Amino acid sequence: LFHRPYFHVQVVSDVAGVSLGGALKNIVAIATGFVAGLGWGDNAKAAVMRVGLLEMVKFGKMFFSNNVQTKTFTEESAGVADLITSCSGGRNYRCAKMSVERKVSIQEVERKELNGQMLQGTSTAEEVFHFLKARGKESEFPLLVGTYRILHGEVRVEDLPDLMAGKKK
Repeated sequence: LFHRPYFHVQVVSDVAGVSLGGALKNIVAIATGFVAGLGWGDNAKAAVMRVGLLEMVKFGKMFFSNNVQTKTFTEESAGVADLITSCSGGRNYRCAKMSVERKVSIQEVERKELNGQMLQGTSTAEEVFHFLKARGKESEFPLLVGTYRILHGEVRVEDLPDLMAGKKK
């Protein structure tokens, strides 16, 4: 049952890394959905995922260095595989893409499309932003912070490349 050609279960002892990966990938999925909604193509989506993965690893190592293992993000299904799946068609990705295509807020898409459910990425972006701000580390995570700023209407989705490059808007 737990080991099939199409499905494998592995035990991962890095609980903090699995938890962080599961939370942070939702923010990256929103950013990837924004890029998809703009029609910028697969290379742009891959660039967002690459930067997102790097920021996920950095976040884990910076704030949970005693507990988090880099390989959890880069080698385990709970890391990179979950990130790719979420950024290819998960709810956070789909709702962000729809918000750009429809020119409405992601909260509006959430209300109309999710039957009362809430996206995890929007609340996680909020929590991560305030966590980083309290520590003066916003500039070290331009994708995570940039996604929050887009969600809050501080910057435009089209500003994402500059935000990822660390250019102030």
